[in-house]
Amino acid sequence: MRTVRLLPVGIAVATALAVARPALSADIFPEIWAQAKTDATALVTMDSPPSATELGLGLAALGVLAVEDEHLSTEGQRHLPGWLHRFNTAGEVGTANVASAALVGGGLLLGERRGTIAGLTLFEGNVILDLVLNASKSAFGRARPNQAHAGDFRQGGDSFPSSHAAHAFMIAAVLDAMVDRPAWRWAFYPAASGVALARIEGGFHFPTDVAVGGLLGWWIGHRLSVAHDLVELPAHPQVSVVPVRGGAELVAHYSW
Repeated sequence: MRTVRLLPVGIAVATALAVARPALSADIFPEIWAQAKTDATALVTMDSPPSATELGLGLAALGVLAVEDEHLSTEGQRHLPGWLHRFNTAGEVGTANVASAALVGGGLLLGERRGTIAGLTLFEGNVILDLVLNASKSAFGRARPNQAHAGDFRQGGDSFPSSHAAHAFMIAAVLDAMVDRPAWRWAFYPAASGVALARIEGGFHFPTDVAVGGLLGWWIGHRLSVAHDLVELPAHPQVSVVPVRGGAELVAHYSW
């Protein structure tokens, strides 16, 4: 089923390239290849590796989650509110494609280069993420909570990792990199978390499924955003001495 779902994406890419080919310069394909190598490098590297303490705490938290997986899944189905199911749509693969098309179209229409790049980043991330998810689900084969052998690996299931959580957090990561208003960013990750909780509440996934899926989606979205220069560099304060009447004063300003 998931292989078939990739066909519309492939057809869309092939059609777009066929239509755009006459307008493309001879230099565009080397540029695409160079960007592809940059993206591949970004996906397997990090700018600021976590410290040993941070890595240890993260692995410990994931370990505790794995130990309590089935119990937390049962409690989540019992106690999480039913209205969470409304978030499910935000984690579908089609949602990422729609968001990508809207960003690209809006960016081209308004002359907003940042939005266009974000849309292309989201589209590329969606294709890569779906390929990784297909491979992971086939490799782990974990049975879903509502199936026989629930929670067991190598049972031919497709519970691990959660694709809904992965797509939701990938979208959140790209939008987070795109916007320049911090207030908007508070909406992205809570919405993605709503998708993750909805998958537990509905009995579709275990907590570790959504945790690993969310981390995977965030990583791909964030790292591609870095490779495409969507992520803003931190501000660097610069201090200078400015002479004024009766003395001097320090002036601090930020450069990006």
